[in-house]
Amino acid sequence: MRDLTSLPKAELHIHLEGAMRVATVRELVQDRGLPLPPGLTAEGWRFADFLDFIDNYMALCAVMTDLEDFRRLGVEVCHDLAATGVRYAEAVFSPANHAGRHGWFEPIEALLDGLTRGAGETGVQVRLAPDIVRDLGMDAAEHTLEVALKYAGNGVVALGCAGSERAGIEPFAPLFHRAKDAGLRSVPHAGEWAGPENVWDTLANYLPDRIGHGVRAAEDPRLVETLAESGIALEQCPTSNLATGVYPSLGGHPFDALRQAGVVVTLNSDDPPMFGDLWLTGVYEAARAEWGYSDQDLASIARAAADASFADADTKRGLTDGIDAWLAADA
Repeated sequence: MRDLTSLPKAELHIHLEGAMRVATVRELVQDRGLPLPPGLTAEGWRFADFLDFIDNYMALCAVMTDLEDFRRLGVEVCHDLAATGVRYAEAVFSPANHAGRHGWFEPIEALLDGLTRGAGETGVQVRLAPDIVRDLGMDAAEHTLEVALKYAGNGVVALGCAGSERAGIEPFAPLFHRAKDAGLRSVPHAGEWAGPENVWDTLANYLPDRIGHGVRAAEDPRLVETLAESGIALEQCPTSNLATGVYPSLGGHPFDALRQAGVVVTLNSDDPPMFGDLWLTGVYEAARAEWGYSDQDLASIARAAADASFADADTKRGLTDGIDAWLAADA
């Protein structure tokens, strides 16, 4: 079996705030006399359930009290992605979580500065998908779209959304239509906690180019068939789904079943330091161990992520050539 760290990979679902190093969180808290997020223990992050995770995620965002923290995050994430074999990433960033402290545009500008520096140091390209947090309402959503549109083509490639999946899908639909009219892509979360109907509603209202998670689609055979026929990729994060309690074990996770049904599925890390410090190599290793994937299978999954990305043709070609070279090398 080949070393999975050296497999060139595209990461399509990682939240930048949730990718902050634990050591950095502790340093910022100590230096500024801030409270430590309650879920950050001596052994690492711990959560009682999904809502507890969200509370801790917001507490993590609150430690970023200086714009320099966003530049630092951009640089450190590039280095951490490079260490797990990621060459290209499309990352979620939630402007609304920081606007009250820093304004709507300043954090993403600082973050883009850091990502540019990090790319120079590591060669890793990171593009952004500003994220509407549906629970914060329409005003925050409108501002998030403004952020995405301002930097479209200059580091931003898509508009995303997260937050509640159980209600409130339709009101945000016009924002995604406006984003797509402006050339951005649509990458909403759906079908992580709510059932297949949430994915159906997302398909109808958000014109998605990819769907974040989408695991609950597996419960509806007609939806699985629709996704397979459409070619819309699912940004799946199996180890994250275990950490937040969506599934009790990888054995019950539908990643492989969806793949076998012809749905385009990709492997991603979500919030790696918060979920057992499992970066993308660790996710691939878990998939290999659970589903018995061969190197050819894992290379195919890596190609699916490259193909489903919004990278330019040269970047995609570089990824796929690297994957082919990895597969051709001696194990």
